[in-house]
Amino acid sequence: MEKADLTKSLKDLYRAGHEIEEVIAERGVFFCVDGRGDPGGDVFQRAVEQLKQVAYTVRARLKKAGRLQFRISKLECRWMCDPGETPREKWLWRVLVRVPEEVTQNDLREARTILRDKKGLDVSAVKRVSWREGRALQVMHVGPYGQVSKVYADLRAEAETLGYRVKGPGHEIYINDPRRVEPVKLKTIVRLPIAWPRPDYARGGSRR
Repeated sequence: MEKADLTKSLKDLYRAGHEIEEVIAERGVFFCVDGRGDPGGDVFQRAVEQLKQVAYTVRARLKKAGRLQFRISKLECRWMCDPGETPREKWLWRVLVRVPEEVTQNDLREARTILRDKKGLDVSAVKRVSWREGRALQVMHVGPYGQVSKVYADLRAEAETLGYRVKGPGHEIYINDPRRVEPVKLKTIVRLPIAWPRPDYARGGSRR
């Protein structure tokens, strides 16, 4: 059975260069947890751990059943507020892990039961969602997470230059593990959803 690797099959979305580029993210299936607070705090870390527990449990169960093999995708975070205008302790976020479309709601329910009965873990906050991000600008950021705000400013400026309007807050994809990599070497794809055109802009050229 071939192992699905979504970060390779969707390479436009999980690889980025150091120059801003335009991408279109079509609909995908994700496990996710919604939360509020400092992304460096305990609530965020618990959400990440719940996602991992569910993803690995589903993967093991589907492999054992001979239904599907897949690699665990990169951790992602979609901001549900504007971090630049919201106190850090009130930040709203959604952490996500993309999974193959064959992974069903029933697979999630069974993983919740397994984790509750065998490990005593409550992962009821984990949801399965289908989401289309659509058109976006993205770029690779190398360095500490605390420097990402400048990257968003660059993306907003590029959107302005191209005549797009920004649809909402940002989206980050974490390529490496901060527990194993020093901050200056952290790699984060920073993405900003956009729409075409801005109401006050006469449509011109596009990079895509």
